[in-house]
Amino acid sequence: MNEKPLIAHVLYRLDTGGMERVLVTVINHTRSKYRHAVICLDGFSAFREKIADPNVPCLALQKKPGKDWSCYFRLWKALRKLKPDLVHTYNFGALDAAPVARIAGARRIVHGERGRDASDPRGESRKYRYLRRWMTPFIDRYLAVSRDLHDWLIENVGIDPARVVWIPNGIDVDSFVVAPAKKLTRPLLESFAPPGTILIGTVGRLDPVKDQAGLVSAFNLLCESLPDVRSRLRLVIVGEGPRRAMLEAQVADLGLATQVCLLGNRDDVPALLPEFDIFVLSSIAEGMPGVVLEAMAAGLPVVATEVGGVGEVVLPGVTGLLVPAGDPLALTRALANYVSDEALRVQHGDAGRKLVETRFRVNDMVSAYAALYDKLLGQRTAATRPCAMSGLAEHKEQ
Repeated sequence: MNEKPLIAHVLYRLDTGGMERVLVTVINHTRSKYRHAVICLDGFSAFREKIADPNVPCLALQKKPGKDWSCYFRLWKALRKLKPDLVHTYNFGALDAAPVARIAGARRIVHGERGRDASDPRGESRKYRYLRRWMTPFIDRYLAVSRDLHDWLIENVGIDPARVVWIPNGIDVDSFVVAPAKKLTRPLLESFAPPGTILIGTVGRLDPVKDQAGLVSAFNLLCESLPDVRSRLRLVIVGEGPRRAMLEAQVADLGLATQVCLLGNRDDVPALLPEFDIFVLSSIAEGMPGVVLEAMAAGLPVVATEVGGVGEVVLPGVTGLLVPAGDPLALTRALANYVSDEALRVQHGDAGRKLVETRFRVNDMVSAYAALYDKLLGQRTAATRPCAMSGLAEHKEQ
């Protein structure tokens, strides 16, 4: 009999994204301590293959839009068969899985808040706040990835502070090579951005909440405001999503087809980042974006919107520059500062690498998750470094 506790992770969809990378990282780093299963209310993509153990069940419930009561029944059946010791739900899209998990017999439930979407970027919706509060009887701990979300859950949603835990994201810093100041060669992107060009890059799903449309507008303003260097400016957008067609049309309409490249999803982001000169995040809402940590680990200066927990990572004038969300002109001015000052890029990039090395290592994050799980399961936590801040068949690919 396997005595390792079973953790069932419930999310809307397992696909390329920051939240999903953290989920996979936690599974891969704790598989000697726990068994894991993943339940996707909708489905999953090839990203499921990032889970190191192919025997980890990954179920797709094929949820229909809205309240799909048959999906809740399928979820209940899956949980009854799995009999997990703890259920971990992720983001608002899986919040209503908590009462189903409790009815199915789950002893402990953790709900992770990792960010907000475009429909409620500042968490002001009374309806959504009430829904979170109404779920409190079913949830043992709310897990926030940023101080911003932690405080919002307590002060705005009304969750008991004793039920809210703050665990920042962490990354494998050593897997990222520091970008050289001068890009004498770009093996992956040289045909698009040859030596002598200044490459601005971003990584994220093509979704309204990431506001890549605002970034393209800001890049166009940047080109217009710096005519002497316009021919040397490039923008690369890594990611895939529902806004691709709109972004492609925007780029074409602005006459930027030779200067803006939409790369789609890539598995080699750690190798791509050192080829950038500047990293930019244009989101209108965020939790704590892991891709910003990755960019800083690659020694890049960061221009980012001041939303969610971004300001906990991007320190203005130290590791990067912050601008208001939805303000292409402010984004343009911040980018221009780095375009015209290579020494500043190097200074802020070096500071960013040191900050991530000190405060956002993956082992710290994983240790904190394990400590939380063990506390709720009533187990003794293994002697690990604390956080710096705080039998089912697999469905076919969806």
